[in-house]
Amino acid sequence: MQLNEMEMKKILDQGMLTRSLIETETAMKKCQMYNEMAKDAAVKGFFKEQAKGLEDVVGYFKKSAVGLQ
Repeated sequence: MQLNEMEMKKILDQGMLTRSLIETETAMKKCQMYNEMAKDAAVKGFFKEQAKGLEDVVGYFKKSAVGLQ
């Protein structure tokens, strides 16, 4: 079975989005973990903000993935 260029691009785009989503979710979970472990309020705040920003990115990737299907 041969795929045309558009089908191949769609498959590659989905793969890249999936990888980016997994990497971003992992980074977000790490920030949440560091936030919980931190004792300094400034450090806690920093990691909380980073986790929130990454949560927004995860939402964007998920929305984009739906658009590709």
